[in-house]
Amino acid sequence: MLKNVMIISTSESFAIKSMEQKLIAVEISAYQVVARTTDIGSNIDRAGLIVLYLDERMAAMTASLQNMLSYLNDKLYESNKMLIVIAKRKDYEIALRYISEDFILQFFDRPMNMEAFVQTIFEYMNEGEKRIEDKDKKPEDVPAEGAEATPAKRKMTSDMVAVRKRRILLVDDDASYLRIIRNWLKDGYEVGVASSALQAIMWLAKNDVDLILLDYKMPVCSGAQMFAMLQNDSQTKTIPVFFLTGNSARDAVMEILKLNPEGYLLKTFDRKALLTRLEEFFEFR
Repeated sequence: MLKNVMIISTSESFAIKSMEQKLIAVEISAYQVVARTTDIGSNIDRAGLIVLYLDERMAAMTASLQNMLSYLNDKLYESNKMLIVIAKRKDYEIALRYISEDFILQFFDRPMNMEAFVQTIFEYMNEGEKRIEDKDKKPEDVPAEGAEATPAKRKMTSDMVAVRKRRILLVDDDASYLRIIRNWLKDGYEVGVASSALQAIMWLAKNDVDLILLDYKMPVCSGAQMFAMLQNDSQTKTIPVFFLTGNSARDAVMEILKLNPEGYLLKTFDRKALLTRLEEFFEFR
């Protein structure tokens, strides 16, 4: 099987670059084409797998996009190739009006789990190579009648890729605030809570985490002091940290940014703003 992935999107972006780099790391090449019928038609033959990235611009479902999706469906049928779709679920459901589900290997809801995305492609590509090797085997390589044959590899399905929820640790000395934010996040994330830096350090000793939301102003051990401890420990220094602050003054924000965290969030955010910010952060990690 051709170990090339064709990524269809409106324009080159950080998201596409991130996909390409992650695939190169597992020895799979990727190339991007603009979402136009001419570009798809002239580039599809060299692809072993197609990825359709439906961003906000493509999700508008203009007449040209509808034509492109119908054309892509025909090309998938002609070339016997499979498709991965990355989109918001509502946009994916609209796309299914134009593309047969028979051609879809996997759908990834945005924000996408990059690890699962790469694993899906890696396993699919290697399964394809195995099928080609089996097809090319000489007669003497085929087990004799009565001999135990090697079990056939199952076709890749969405159930074969376990996509775990991202895990977030909330650290704040305000118990009521912790409950509010935890309730906002619990449906989409695994959430740990700590009301002090000491509790947070003890929690991290037993748990892995994808992101820490850390109150900048805490008694006894401040957020800045805890952040320094995390940075000085080889086990925790790579954990991304967003500081939480109630002070939007320029000097206060600059004080936080000097520590070089992953980012910061003002405590005035509402649920939608928080979830949007987290989606943006996790989408290509």
